[in-house]
Amino acid sequence: MAFMDDLKTDQRTQILVAGMVFFAIAFPVYFNYAASNVEEFEASGPIGNYSVTGTYSYHEIAAGSQYIEDGSTFEIIANSDAAGDEIKGKNLVGVRATMTYTDDESVSAGCAFYEAEDDQVSASLEYPEMIPTNGQVLSGESIAVEWTYSSDLVGTTVSNMSESGIRMLLDGDGWGVGEHYLDISVTVVEGSGTGNCQISDNGEEVAYTIELISLEYDITAVE
Repeated sequence: MAFMDDLKTDQRTQILVAGMVFFAIAFPVYFNYAASNVEEFEASGPIGNYSVTGTYSYHEIAAGSQYIEDGSTFEIIANSDAAGDEIKGKNLVGVRATMTYTDDESVSAGCAFYEAEDDQVSASLEYPEMIPTNGQVLSGESIAVEWTYSSDLVGTTVSNMSESGIRMLLDGDGWGVGEHYLDISVTVVEGSGTGNCQISDNGEEVAYTIELISLEYDITAVE
């Protein structure tokens, strides 16, 4: 009862109690703030210079060959499931399609000074929500779609960044899973010659391979 009486009448007691209440509230708030700053620092890491090296690997999800007639388009749908456990835990950063073909144009025996012309084979590679890659491809060439990573960092020394900041730029963030679409189109271009030229060119036999691209990288601090 004496303490309660002092609390009501004594100013020093009132100040002492007010201080105890203040610190009881302030200390937990401060330590929570400090702990969150430590976690943030540990997550971001120190700013500095880092050497970035990396290795690319390719994981087949579709392959085949198709005769495509002049003016026609052939669509292939490939799913990442076809790679199985091979891509489990991999950092997927893109997909590529490679096409090979040989012009099967034929001419009659009476055709002189014949000059062949390459048929036009074009392709469109698409992954949902990404801008598709389109264009004409020569035999053996690839087209690719890459997503959220910064390929220009691989094989360089990066300045004024944290290690976790670099990782954010190199990780594919789970992209690559699901269906990928490849459309291949053929436009026949006949050659020319003199004499009795009978030219037969109805399309192209196009072999294709679709592969997911993964990146393994190392980040090393540079003094």
